[in-house]
Amino acid sequence: MTGKPTPFFDEPQDKPTKYDGLFGWSADWKCYLDQEDKPVPLDGIWSLSPDKRSVVVLKGDTLGQIASEYNCSVEELTEYNNIKNPELIYPGQVINIPQRHYTLTGAEKKKDDNQCSLSLSFEDLIEKPLSGLKVKVTSALGEVFEFITDGLGRIDEFTVQAESEIKITVSSGMGKIKEVARFISQEGKLNAIISSPKVRVKGKSAAITGPAGNADSKSDEINKINVGRDSEGTPRVHINHTCPNSYDLMLGKNVIYWNEIIRASERSGIIPQSIAAVIHSEAAKYRGGVWKPTSVCKNSKKSTKENTVYKSSAAGMTQFLNGTWMTETLRDGTYLYEKATEQGLVADKPLLNKKGEVVKNKKGEVVNEKKFQVSTDKWKNLKELTNGRYITGITPYPVHATAEIQQWLNLRFKPEYAIMAAVDYGVANLASLKMAGYNIDGLNDAEKAKLIYLTHHLGLSDAIHFIKNNITEGKAKELLIAQVGDESAISKAKKMEGI
Repeated sequence: MTGKPTPFFDEPQDKPTKYDGLFGWSADWKCYLDQEDKPVPLDGIWSLSPDKRSVVVLKGDTLGQIASEYNCSVEELTEYNNIKNPELIYPGQVINIPQRHYTLTGAEKKKDDNQCSLSLSFEDLIEKPLSGLKVKVTSALGEVFEFITDGLGRIDEFTVQAESEIKITVSSGMGKIKEVARFISQEGKLNAIISSPKVRVKGKSAAITGPAGNADSKSDEINKINVGRDSEGTPRVHINHTCPNSYDLMLGKNVIYWNEIIRASERSGIIPQSIAAVIHSEAAKYRGGVWKPTSVCKNSKKSTKENTVYKSSAAGMTQFLNGTWMTETLRDGTYLYEKATEQGLVADKPLLNKKGEVVKNKKGEVVNEKKFQVSTDKWKNLKELTNGRYITGITPYPVHATAEIQQWLNLRFKPEYAIMAAVDYGVANLASLKMAGYNIDGLNDAEKAKLIYLTHHLGLSDAIHFIKNNITEGKAKELLIAQVGDESAISKAKKMEGI
């Protein structure tokens, strides 16, 4: 849109004329921000709970394997557990995992003026890229950048000062300047997707042929543009867009997950906009904003070509931890429970005492409990799954997981399972907050979505600490560094006059 096109329909044209511009409604542009380096969901070992964490040594274990599972060193385990010979550990031995002691050593030497690596993507109403668009970026600190978007409507990464107000203006082919977005830059990598309320139409004018009404026909194909005549013979451009619809819902490129969002909304009784907001907050994204179903929390700095180190066991679109995924699987009434039961992976099995004997009630009836089939004819309850280390470790791929367990954990990468599980978990946490005395019924669905995200990200117990504002300074420091890293933590704390 760098040339000078002819305005649409201003007047009849005597001859075919090229046109290129945005056509549609006068409305505000929308800006969607996606920060690449989000805080990671943390396993229980980093919880604010003061409980000591430990594992039981299994046959064939080495101290090195245990250290690798929990992202610590053999030396740390040896010292913390007073082990004289690290080569000598035995099945059944309890190994305590050292609590994390985070320091900011070295981070102090980093520059205080942290940077934001900003990239921009421009698209029209139907998510088509706006190539050749003149863009001007101005920061509150006086930084000025001018670009022209590439063939995919993108502006590649450039550096601005973090925590400064950014203003984006564009120039139309007619020379009009319009402010389309304004936001605060964030430390690290940030992608802004800026969407026009209009559709870009490019081509060459020509006489419209065909019978009256040929542009009125309905099409199921989303974002399809039909040019023709309406029932009265008047020229018409018809766009089959997702909005308006009966839900008043717009998912943009994530319309591919429309059915899952609607089903989750109907299951929970929470409006689909709030469901989508939760998923959008949880999910990593491809360039352009599409939710990424296969994401894991990899520690890029510590990982090598030969060895991948993870920050957390969180995986999938909604970042479920191993333990939380299995807890929800064994909780009666959840989507995961229903699916696992259908597949014969979860069933009521006799409760066993410490001697391995079947437990009976006073009437002599066998007491059952929910168990997961870890292999043929071998069933385990949640405690046994944890103690047997089937689902433990700071990795989405536990070392001791059986094929059945790993296949089930891998369903976190399936959008249907991930979205439905997140909603079930969120609704359960809202119910728990209500039982704890919080007025959940007085909240609208947008406010409930924030609590669903908070309780999923921190866990119910730590979320309550957050709500009560009784997290100690030391614990807050520990949690912040664990989630965002020491360099980012010291930057954020300094901005809030902390540390």
